Amino acid sequence: MALDFHRLDNNEYLFGLDDHIYTHLEVIFTEYKHQTGIFVDPYGDTELTVDKQKIILKIIDTYINTTDLNVNKEKTIEIMWFRALISYFSDKEIIIKILGD
Repeated sequence: MALDFHRLDNNEYLFGLDDHIYTHLEVIFTEYKHQTGIFVDPYGDTELTVDKQKIILKIIDTYINTTDLNVNKEKTIEIMWFRALISYFSDKEIIIKILGD
C-alpha cells in the first residue's frame, strides 16, 4: 500500500491506496500541494481535516470539469471513487490520518 487512511479519533482503518491508484491521483495531490503547501506523500504521514477534505473535493471537481474524462477511463474511475470516499468522510465530519509506507 502506498497510503493507508485512518480515522484520527480512534485510528480505525478506512481504506488504502496502492501505488497504482496513487499514481492516478497524483494530479489531484499535486494541485493540493500547490494550494495548501501540504504534500500527500506515499512515504510520510499527514492529516486531512474536514476543511482540507473540502479543498480536495473542489480540486477534483475542477479536474472533472476541465479534463476529457474519456482519455483514461481507469484513472477517471479511481478519481471518482476517491472523491466519493472523501465526500462521505467530509459529510460525516471525520478527520482522516493518512499513513505512508
